[in-house]
Amino acid sequence: MEYLLLDMTRLLRRAGVQVGTQEIEDCLHGLNHLGTNLGKYTFCQLVNTTMIKTSWGAEFAFWLTELYYGPDPELSNDHLQLLSHRQATEITGEGLGSGGRGAPVELLAEAVLKKNIALIYAVLQGLNITLEPHWEDEERALEFFRERSGWEEVRRRVAESQRRGELGEEEYAQAQEALSEWNRLLQDQIELQMIQNMSGQVLLEELKKHNPRTVEFLAGEERQIEPMFQEIQKLGRRLAVRPGRRRRVAAKGTIALNMTVRRALQTGGIPLAPVRVRRKPAKPDLWLLCDMSNSVSPFSYFMLLFVYATQSRYDHIRTFLFVDALLEATEHFQGQDWSDALHSMKRLKGFNLTGYSHYGKVLQQFAAEHLSQLSRKTTVIILGDGKNNGYKPEGYEALAQIKESAAALYWLNPLSRNLWGAADCLMKKYEENCTRAWSCCNIQQLEQFLLSL
Repeated sequence: MEYLLLDMTRLLRRAGVQVGTQEIEDCLHGLNHLGTNLGKYTFCQLVNTTMIKTSWGAEFAFWLTELYYGPDPELSNDHLQLLSHRQATEITGEGLGSGGRGAPVELLAEAVLKKNIALIYAVLQGLNITLEPHWEDEERALEFFRERSGWEEVRRRVAESQRRGELGEEEYAQAQEALSEWNRLLQDQIELQMIQNMSGQVLLEELKKHNPRTVEFLAGEERQIEPMFQEIQKLGRRLAVRPGRRRRVAAKGTIALNMTVRRALQTGGIPLAPVRVRRKPAKPDLWLLCDMSNSVSPFSYFMLLFVYATQSRYDHIRTFLFVDALLEATEHFQGQDWSDALHSMKRLKGFNLTGYSHYGKVLQQFAAEHLSQLSRKTTVIILGDGKNNGYKPEGYEALAQIKESAAALYWLNPLSRNLWGAADCLMKKYEENCTRAWSCCNIQQLEQFLLSL
């Protein structure tokens, strides 16, 4: 069993999940307490609570247990924590397997209109649709599951009822939400069956795709956004309490040998009084330039969320939004709760005139309007992909002036470094005039950037 845990640890670490020696010790301690002859469900819960310790990690623990133990009806039925197999049978009755009567469309249509997700889940458990014909193609598998489960037929009926005026706007919206939830249940069933056919290497790739720390900011699916927000806030809170690098003389702290010797020289070495120092929190001014064009705005949202989770580390934060014009939004963030400010940010006007980002124009505008206000206390961070959309390549001199006037100029780019010189991306040239430019595709890379400072 210990070897199994170590093998799981290796897989989790390669997938970007932080599992340290303390987590392994906790899991082994729980294993010793419960005994090695524990059920599969208990083992899954043990791995989740001791090794992964995140709200989104339950799915990982489930997948790993499926891989190492093989399929188990009890664990599978509790995957979504809605209904047990017994409850499913009580609601739908026997004989609803793929070789039986098929999907009870009338019952499912009623469940959709009432948004009864538990009933839909129970019916799916009874249908027991298998992935076997399409297990290598997830899109075809989803089409197959939609057809066999009655999803397509119910969707058609809902659309027809809405066209005939039998459903009000609120009822139709509720039905659409139920259909989306149903579709999610089908996707989960497909993933579960795929995992049961996977090798460790294939599962590793799947884990990486679902780990909010390794999902790319620009590629996250809707259901992954909330876990990504949680992880980036967690990182922000951790950074917010980290002391700065500067040290000052204090009554308590570590002994500074060089300062102790220097002071002793003034008195001929008598007496030798140790000088102690402690870290002094460094509070720079932070200026953010955020590309809000459609292709990059999700990245800027995540970075702004991170910055405002760490705002206690900064003396003053100024925020600028741009697409093809520069707009300062500092007052927008000061006048309301930062989470509300993020959600209402798109309503601001004046930074998007054409819909196409124009870095050269924006950098020149920033230098012309704000260069004189920069100081050696100011750190400037640009958030964007550096794509100039066919406009004249310019802005290099302005960027160099910003770097010269500020304490540091960092550029965080959501694109992989191998794309920086492709097509209309000017990052190779812009990088030359930055203190540092960093490929920041996901939370893990953001953390690596912060640790390198």
